[in-house]
Amino acid sequence: MKNYERVISLLKGVLIAYIITAVMLFLMAFLLYQFNLSETIVDIGILICYVASSLMAGLCYAINAKSRKFAWGMLAGFVYYAVLLGISVAIEEDFEIFSTSCITTLFICTGSGMLGGMLR
Repeated sequence: MKNYERVISLLKGVLIAYIITAVMLFLMAFLLYQFNLSETIVDIGILICYVASSLMAGLCYAINAKSRKFAWGMLAGFVYYAVLLGISVAIEEDFEIFSTSCITTLFICTGSGMLGGMLR
């Protein structure tokens, strides 16, 4: 697979992951509005959203790889996280990059992407 094909495949995987993220977050917002969910439930829903989206990004990106699928999936999960991080830094003025939750999210996204790459 050529380099530009690999980049296009990565962008497709991450785009699919963000479509899944948008759908899941809209669903969470609807459930929060209808049932007045607690903050703990919303946090769990957001974690599930990260896992499902990164897993799908890794799965979509590593689908055509012949070897090291786990590494390609991990890269897709990292790119998903990097976009999330960039948006968060741009929107929130006092965002802390090295906070516990930010580093945890990094491990969740890269680990889920790696798992997605290994599943294919």
